[in-house]
Amino acid sequence: MPDQTKGNGMLLGVVIGGTVGVLATLLLAPKSGAKMREELSEKYQSLCDKTKDIAATVGDATRGIVGSVKEESVNLAEQAKESNQNIKASLAASTEEIKDRLSATDK
Repeated sequence: MPDQTKGNGMLLGVVIGGTVGVLATLLLAPKSGAKMREELSEKYQSLCDKTKDIAATVGDATRGIVGSVKEESVNLAEQAKESNQNIKASLAASTEEIKDRLSATDK
């Protein structure tokens, strides 16, 4: 869960940082309207690309985590099944042993 929180925090940081950068550019840069629009468009495209990259990274990490959890679940289920079979076999052997002893004492 901490990795997911880190990814969400990173994404939020990129969005906020990009927004602050765009606002600072608008307020502080003495440029013509056309040049300003061009730079804003480039910065917006860059921010979109970075956001997509981060989203893809988070998605990949999430798929990896989900795959690991599924694999571990399957392993645990197999171990539980094997333990259950061992217990059944042990109980069956104990039951047979008790039956044999009872039969021996009845004779």
